[in-house]
Amino acid sequence: MTIRFLINDDGSPFEASELRTLRGELDALDNAGRTEYRNNNASEIAQHGATKFLIVSGPGTGKSHLFLDRIDHWYQQDQGASVVVTSFVRKLVADLQNDIERDEKLTAEQKDKITVSTLHKFARSIVEKNHGTTEWPFSPHFRIIGQFWKEVVWGDVLAFYPDLDRGVFTWKKFEEQLHDSNFEESDEWQELKETYFKLCRFYNAAGFADLILRATKALAEDPGLNEDKYFIIDEYQDFNLAEEALINQLVDNPKGLLVVGDDEQVLYEKLKSGKPTLIRNLYKDKVYAKGMLPFCSRSSFHITKAADHFIQQHRETDCIAKIYLPLMTNSDEPKVQVIACATPQTAVDYIEKFVADNKAEIDERKGQLEADEPKDAYLLILTPAKEVNFYRESKDKIKRIVSEYQTETRSFSEDYYQLLSYYSLANNPNNNFTFRKVLYYEGVSEEKVHKLIARAMQDDKCLWDLDFQEIKDALAKCSKIKTVLDGERSAAEKVDQISRLISVADREKLQSDMERKAISQGEVVKLEHEEEEEAELEEIEVKKMGAVELMTIVGSKGLSADHVIIIGFDDVNMKWVTKNAFYVALTRARKSLHILTALKSGGATKAHSFLKQLPDAHLEFYSYRKSDHTKRPLDNRHALMDYLYYIHRQSRRSRQR
Repeated sequence: MTIRFLINDDGSPFEASELRTLRGELDALDNAGRTEYRNNNASEIAQHGATKFLIVSGPGTGKSHLFLDRIDHWYQQDQGASVVVTSFVRKLVADLQNDIERDEKLTAEQKDKITVSTLHKFARSIVEKNHGTTEWPFSPHFRIIGQFWKEVVWGDVLAFYPDLDRGVFTWKKFEEQLHDSNFEESDEWQELKETYFKLCRFYNAAGFADLILRATKALAEDPGLNEDKYFIIDEYQDFNLAEEALINQLVDNPKGLLVVGDDEQVLYEKLKSGKPTLIRNLYKDKVYAKGMLPFCSRSSFHITKAADHFIQQHRETDCIAKIYLPLMTNSDEPKVQVIACATPQTAVDYIEKFVADNKAEIDERKGQLEADEPKDAYLLILTPAKEVNFYRESKDKIKRIVSEYQTETRSFSEDYYQLLSYYSLANNPNNNFTFRKVLYYEGVSEEKVHKLIARAMQDDKCLWDLDFQEIKDALAKCSKIKTVLDGERSAAEKVDQISRLISVADREKLQSDMERKAISQGEVVKLEHEEEEEAELEEIEVKKMGAVELMTIVGSKGLSADHVIIIGFDDVNMKWVTKNAFYVALTRARKSLHILTALKSGGATKAHSFLKQLPDAHLEFYSYRKSDHTKRPLDNRHALMDYLYYIHRQSRRSRQR
């Protein structure tokens, strides 16, 4: 029997009934048959003649390999092709860039014509080339308003309107309008919008959200800014309306366009107004040929089966139906392990024991990563909340475990970036945005800052041109700090001198940062750019993996590891985690997946209700005791729930005595 490839040439969506039939046929294949079908299906998609192609597939189904094959196909058709690959997740971008660099089929000249970038970074390059837009021009080398500073800048906007209710006219509401590229029509919001863009011009800076709008406008003003004709748009489900408009402007008349996504992996609805309707609408557009990658080659048999079963529960009616099957049918692999723990300390002991039991392999992975070998983490510890405060004092033990296996220091301290602003302003005093940061660090009141900004904008001057004592004091301090940093003394001595000039929260960390990367005139531009990159997302995205990583469930997007431990799986801490986010967490694991419920974690009393949506056939249930470091099998999910209930009841009784 020949099973047809998952391609609809006419652009029509796959019929649900046909997918059910195909799923059964594919699931009946042995391992060799699955591999052969996976390879041939992907090859047919890669070499397909459609100009526009949409692929909707689950996690770990081989999209990155398909990207390379599609690019190779385009170069076979057009030796001079210029390709743009963009995604929202920086880790995916970095991995694909590495794959392209190692691709032996592409020539060096062709690799030079491939741009792999986040959409924000690509938008910035467009706005930089165009010096902003006709309506809102920028001077060269404009700055980015990071996550912390956007609230400060919005406060500067509201200062022009002291009678407005700040509880109503919030940055969050304005940012939503930027994300949707759809602004409230009231006089108040229109004036706030105008003032925001005027202030951005004064600061020569843009926020991440309005950067997208500016790039769309710049491309409309000068289509010549875009010289590329071939495009791969990844993780389409996480883009918002403003980003969709930019993409449409970018790919207005392509020679080749490949769009990839999965509406059940939307993670950024709250962070940046990502909308699953965008990819669902595209799926209905017959201009795009449709394709699907049915086999997950990342995760093992039971993990894939558990994840597939979970995501199919209570699906939205307009959700895109997909086939998601394990590539290998080895049912002897470990099942998903659900672990009941009495306390946070017990859960951390479980993690500590796992690391100790696998120390040799973890050390080997650490060495491979330090040697820049292309490897994933050995263990990801995924948490619903970044700070892991629900584990109380035990959170510090997790962080110590993780820090032992990190290959590099991830970011600089706030003290370091504060110092960088003072030094940068000393070198470039006409940078109004850096001046604004220094005034903030100097504790100048919002009322006084507003007067300075209003005067400078009214007189068409820079802040440093103003004859005010606050301006003179700030510049004098910047000059002193520059003298210290340019001196020949040790980092420790410099920190000692600097702490007499400005407030330093952590002298030891600041000294370590300065020893790692000295602040100097030659490094300042690079360091400022690193600061802006760190601010691109509220979630931490790892640039270089460690053998063991601790991160949020949302932050794990685009990552994978041999083993994954999900913590905080309870009725309190997992409360705000969406079904899509938990699905993504499940599918990060390659070999083993451990889901931990710890009572007394921020008031947790039972396992999260997601437990009811996981399949018994692919799970194992255990209780774990810290006293003897052992886990004991439980018969089923009800036994696990009963165990947790018993522990919770005993704890309540002991507190009442």
